[in-house]
Amino acid sequence: MSKLLVVNGSYRPNGYTHNALFQESERLRKQYNINLVSSISISNSLYACLHCTKCEKYCQIDDSFKMYIKLVEESDRIIFGSPVYLDMPSAKMVAFLTRLNCMADSTGREFFREKKAHFVAVGYCSGTKTVIRTMMGACEMLGFSFDGRCTKEFIIKWDDYKIRGGMNDEKPIFVTKEK
Repeated sequence: MSKLLVVNGSYRPNGYTHNALFQESERLRKQYNINLVSSISISNSLYACLHCTKCEKYCQIDDSFKMYIKLVEESDRIIFGSPVYLDMPSAKMVAFLTRLNCMADSTGREFFREKKAHFVAVGYCSGTKTVIRTMMGACEMLGFSFDGRCTKEFIIKWDDYKIRGGMNDEKPIFVTKEK
């Protein structure tokens, strides 16, 4: 039986990232005949790696990560999803990824070798490719496998008229949704 784990790195548990992850998990479930889907909304109180050098197979920091790693261990495929924050994944997604390193280090990267990683990034206008590259680079270093096209970007268009990166007041170009 194939198992999929959905890891939501958003601070809004039912926001755009949640919706994008749900949509992508449904697509993957059908494509790979996945029977069981579990999900994690990463806790706001998850610690990043403290480099305590006490890593064994499981991280020794006492927080919600121990519950998460059990779900990771039981899964065949994992979707990592994050909103874009300053062209980076959310801080709690970075914390989650850094904590996975104890499993990689203690097993010579074998722990993740048979696990397939997928990535979802959600942003307004830009940053999705950078977030995906960051998460993918971390997972590659951890030892995950990639299976074909494993990324999906979701872009939400701004509905306001603020001037953003690189634009000036002289000739702003705004594209609005048709009504």
